[in-house]
Order: sequence, then structure tokens, then C-alpha cells
Amino acid sequence: MKFFYNLAMVLIYFLTGCSSSWLEIKPDQSLVVPKTAKDYQAWLNNVSKFNVSNSFGNMEVMADNLYLPDATYNGLSSSVVRNVYAWADGGSDFYAGVGSASWDDAYSKLLEINAVLEGIAKVNRNDDPKGWDNVKGSALFYRAFYHYAVLAEFCQVYTEEDPLGIPIRTSSNVNDKIIRSSLKESYAYVLKDLEMAESLLPITSENKFRPSRMAVWAMLSRVNLAMSNYDKSLLFAQHFLANNNVLLDYNTLNTAAAFPFDRLNNEVIFSLYIANPSALSQTNHVVDSMLYRSYGQDDLRRQLFFRINGGLPRFKGGYFGSASCFVGLATDEVYLNAMECLAREGKLKDAADLFNKLLISRYKTAKYNLVDFADVNDALTQVLIERRKSLLFRCLRLTDIKRLNKSTDRQIWMRRKLNNEEIVLAPNDPKYVLPIPQQELILNPMPQNPR
Repeated sequence: MKFFYNLAMVLIYFLTGCSSSWLEIKPDQSLVVPKTAKDYQAWLNNVSKFNVSNSFGNMEVMADNLYLPDATYNGLSSSVVRNVYAWADGGSDFYAGVGSASWDDAYSKLLEINAVLEGIAKVNRNDDPKGWDNVKGSALFYRAFYHYAVLAEFCQVYTEEDPLGIPIRTSSNVNDKIIRSSLKESYAYVLKDLEMAESLLPITSENKFRPSRMAVWAMLSRVNLAMSNYDKSLLFAQHFLANNNVLLDYNTLNTAAAFPFDRLNNEVIFSLYIANPSALSQTNHVVDSMLYRSYGQDDLRRQLFFRINGGLPRFKGGYFGSASCFVGLATDEVYLNAMECLAREGKLKDAADLFNKLLISRYKTAKYNLVDFADVNDALTQVLIERRKSLLFRCLRLTDIKRLNKSTDRQIWMRRKLNNEEIVLAPNDPKYVLPIPQQELILNPMPQNPR
């Protein structure tokens, strides 16, 4: 308890911008300051800090998996959530003076993560090599994870020419001025942190709230897919699946349960969830009707993913075992990454083998009919449909839409009917990216996102 109390003092230091070293903050000489790898591991073990996030939720609100009835939309207390959902224009009032919870959450975590990295660098590795490696590898993984969270929400789809990346936090000093790196530089930094973490972490971790080499491979596959680096995404997916290709048989789950999934089920590799924004509340959102109808009667996801409330389908909850959205890493996502990349390479049989193995585990026993892909176009069409259906409410859909909109044949036009008006978000519209909070621009002048 003393240790975590002292960590609270560290947080106060961050928030007040004190120029003193955080290690100098000792309000009581009996309090323990981090000195060993074990101490720093205890810091990272704070699940309520590092494994729950205010990031990601806006991306689900912006995407096309749900809609809000007019009465619900008009009744939302948060004008920020209304602006996000309605793809509103930018301007200094987008966040209504309260800032962006996702931006603030990611960068506050990054300050702490950098403090851990700075601290562990002063610890002699020889005292506890395994523990030291795990601390540094875990901190590097978290730093990559939360930098990527900002990239996904505040940047357009990856191109090497785009100058508008994100500010990269490499220090625990809140007074350090930060600038916007290019998109290429930003992604390169994320990949570098993940690659360094890969060499330090064990293949599997002591528990699913800790990073591991498996989590690194899954994350590298996710990030490279978002960049349309399909060969590299496939490479890391194959590393992952060579070590663990176990799927959860949905026939073993209780479809009548309020929350059918165990948060530490066999597919979960790294558990992290979000504090759902109000639009994702089970009483507020409604799942897109065409999407809901695409789950057939023999598809167990129809009952496991949804409950009917007021005659309308709502998302029950996913791999966190509650209504909170799971945004961690799981085996099913890696399967989907791999099969898409294989399909793009024209390896249709290999893609179909993974596709069928995944879907057999999602359908009632003996009710799934094996498929063969006729050609690359057929394979991609079916894989992308199942990707959306399998990864529902994982906050990945908007990233998928943005990368698909780079093509000419798979672009997605998003439409909403809101208060008797239709609003449209065309492919590659600037509004796929949220504005940077005005307070951040005052503290650290940088280009604002066009909107």
C-alpha cells in the first residue's frame, strides 16, 4: 500500500508540473520509492491504470456498426459524444471546453510509462535479469499500444507522405514541449518499441493482463495491417499462430447468459477494456439492422453477441465479460489478419482453411458448411464481412474502413439519419479524424487536423 501511495504522489507531480525529479517526492520517509525491478513491476501491475482506457471508444461511436435513435441522441448529456457521433465540424468548441478524454488518457499513461522506462534504466539488470527484461519489455509494449491508440483516432490512414502524425512522448517530464511527428515517423516509433519489446518479453506472461511476446506479435500484425503492410502483418500473425492457434468453441457457451464470455477465455492473449462512452451504453445504442440480420440462425454469435431490448438489437458484451468493450488482443483477430493477408497474396486454400476453422467454432455443431474461395475478390469479400462480424465492438472497424477507403473498389460510404436529415461521410473525408483538443494546441502549438 505504501508503494502505491507513493505512486499517487508521482501522479500529483505530473499534474502539477513540478520541476523536481519524481524520485525526490517523499512526503514520508517511510514510503517506498521504486528501486528494484520488482518495484517497477508492481507499478505496471496496476490493472486499473494500464489495462483500462478512455481511448478507442470514439472510434466505435464514429463507425457504422451502430446508430442512435433521435430521442437518444438528443438526450445525451455530453455534447462531445453528440459531436463524435454526428461527424460534426471542427472548431475550438468541438470538445465543449472539457478536452478529449481519449487524448488525455493516452498521454497521461505515456508519462507514467516513460517514468518506468527511465527508472528501470537506472536499475542494475544483473540483480534480476528476468524481472528487468519483463519491466522494460512491458513498458515498451504499453508505450507502443497507447501511441497507436492516438494514431488510430487522430490521424488519417497511413501514407508515407502525410506530415500529420502525432506527438511522440519519450520523456516523463510533463514540461517537455512536444511537436507533431510525421505519420511515417509516428508509425516507425510504434513499430520500433514493439520490436524492442519482442526481444525482452517471454512468449507467454504470468497472467493475461501482462504483455507477452504473443501480445507483441498480435500487435505487430494489427499495426502492419492498418498500414496495409500485408506481408508483415501475415508474418507476425504466422509467428503467433505457430505458438497458439487455439479457438474458443462457442458451442460451449451459455447463450442465455447476460455476459457469456469469460474475460480470461482461451482466445484472450492480452486483456484491456475501455470505459464505454455513453453512446455505447446498452440502453442507448442500437446495432445496425442489416449487420444484425447478417448473423444467421445457426450462427451462435447472433445469441452470444446480442440481446433484444425494446424490440431492437443491442450488443451484450464481448471478451471482457461485461458490457465494456474489449480492445485487447485475442486469437480470433490474428486468424482474421492472417486470412485476409493470405487472400490478398492469392493463397486461397490457406485463407479458406483458416476461415473455415474459425467459422466452425462460431456455428452450431454440424451446421456450418465449408467454403472454397472462387478467386481473390470472392475471398476478400467473405473475409472482410466475417472480420466485421467477428470483431464487433472491438473498436477496430473505423481503422478497417479508413484503410479500405484507400482502394477504389472497396470504399465505404457511411450514412446516418439524424433528426430527419441524412448525413454522409464520404471515403477519405477529413472527418474520419477527430480534432486535437484546443488546450493541447495552446500548450504545444502544432497543426490542427483539418475537419
